[in-house]
Amino acid sequence: MVFPELRPLFIFFFKLFRHRLSSFNFKVGSRCHDPIEIIRWGLLDAYSTIQAINYLRDSGWIPVQAGQASANKEQRKGFQKHMIRFTRPDLVIDDNRMDLLLYNSHDRGCAFKLIGGVFRFVCANGMVVGDKMAEYSHRHVGFSPEKFISSAKAVGNHIEKIAHVVDDWKSIKLEKNEQGVFASAVHDFLYEESAKSPIMPERLLTVRRFKDRESSDLWTTFNTVQENVIRGGLPGRNAKGRRVRTRAVRSLDKDRKLNQALWTLTEKMAALKTA
Repeated sequence: MVFPELRPLFIFFFKLFRHRLSSFNFKVGSRCHDPIEIIRWGLLDAYSTIQAINYLRDSGWIPVQAGQASANKEQRKGFQKHMIRFTRPDLVIDDNRMDLLLYNSHDRGCAFKLIGGVFRFVCANGMVVGDKMAEYSHRHVGFSPEKFISSAKAVGNHIEKIAHVVDDWKSIKLEKNEQGVFASAVHDFLYEESAKSPIMPERLLTVRRFKDRESSDLWTTFNTVQENVIRGGLPGRNAKGRRVRTRAVRSLDKDRKLNQALWTLTEKMAALKTA
């Protein structure tokens, strides 16, 4: 069954797999031009993800965003890893939204992954910052819908509690030197040889919007550092002394791993402050 609200995601899958259409002797512009019809008729090998979307949708999750990894090789186009974000109306709390992230690829190169996340809405430029936690994997071989739905429920139960974690971190005030310690820990994680990195640790504390300048709590500090790491663009100098800017994180896997590592570091900082 195809649901009307999923049309944008079907369009996404159509673009993702359009490089494979030629193998079906299919010409765009024929009576099967609608990407929803293409998927419904089984011309594209996207059924497993569509099925997962329907399982989650039936469990109350609403898909809100989709993205895909870049293809390094021509033969990888249409098969690369992709990610879909889901949420529920009851999980939008203040300036944050609790999300469920689904990862998959159609070359069976990775298992289904279900990961919890937090989005912080930044009204100044409409950017969303995600922090991911709680992870379950399900292999394509022997896939069990019941276990998949159970994992989604477990992630949902976990992220329902994250709003309280956010409130706790907002209540933890950091001194300047403590913010520096946090930034240094992240810097050491990012660069194996800190002395050769293009930026100093304190550069990660660069505030991008006026509102965040007024706060020195752990939640704001974490979001400031996380945004600088993921978005890049921080000015610095390379080993030859030339001016450069740090690169934004484009890889889905790297984005996920960095976000999870930053979340863990923040948890440890919170534990130290409340001990």
